[in-house]
Amino acid sequence: MCRFFTYSGPAILMQDLLVDACNSLVQQSKSAKKTHLPVNGDGFGLGWYPLHNDPEPGTFVSVEPAWRNKNLRQLASKIKAKHFFAHVRDASGGLAVNLQNCHPFQYKNLLWMHNGWLDGFELIKRKLIAELDDPAYQLIEGSTDSEHAFALFMQQVKMASNISRSTMVEALLATMQRIMQLRKQANINNNAFMNFAVTNGVDTIATRFSSDEQVQPSSLFYAQGKLVRCRAGELCLIQPESPEENSIIIASEPLTKDRPSWIKVERNHMVIARGNESVEMLPIPLPFQKSL
Repeated sequence: MCRFFTYSGPAILMQDLLVDACNSLVQQSKSAKKTHLPVNGDGFGLGWYPLHNDPEPGTFVSVEPAWRNKNLRQLASKIKAKHFFAHVRDASGGLAVNLQNCHPFQYKNLLWMHNGWLDGFELIKRKLIAELDDPAYQLIEGSTDSEHAFALFMQQVKMASNISRSTMVEALLATMQRIMQLRKQANINNNAFMNFAVTNGVDTIATRFSSDEQVQPSSLFYAQGKLVRCRAGELCLIQPESPEENSIIIASEPLTKDRPSWIKVERNHMVIARGNESVEMLPIPLPFQKSL
């Protein structure tokens, strides 16, 4: 399983969560705790929104393991951001390890990540592609199920990029539902792990989903508060004194040791972060899921 996190809050150096946190994403790239396969060494990616007036994020991806990439540490120690995505990859199903397959995927001001895989994707890939119009199809540069799901999402929003939080929620649910419908038509009965994350540069939506009632989805947590240095300089989250100090982190695994700060996202639920102001967890209302 891949690992990822999203951050929204006051401007911080990206290295704080990428490198310095006790369970940082770099640490998870070589020794993740909440997955059967602890190594995520098939590349990594960042997507961050600059502090100057530019709505489109910068991105940096590499096929090197995150723990070995000098440029990642250099950039993360110099760039501050109020909103960013980060991902380390464990290539599933023998998919190629190349730049085109590294997350996050971007279209204008939108970013997209996926932790999981769609078992049997090769059986629905051709039909999914046939549903895409030319602009959505031309987004696809790699071979992952993740990027094809992003193209399907962009088809749902008609390639619009300045979309609202509610539109993101509706399009993400429609994307997941269509994937499930295609799988049903192809008689695919094995599991679809769909931990997706998408942002418009302000709000963030993330899902924790497994199609098999007997299989737990990949882990997902969220936390909020003021990010500070606590015991021996370790990062932790405390109650903010003002709304401007609040941060919201959604992550495959808790990044800090203050475990009570981290709330597990329930099975087949989504997390909706409204900027850095508030976060809520809601069930995913896919009508054909018996477990819902």
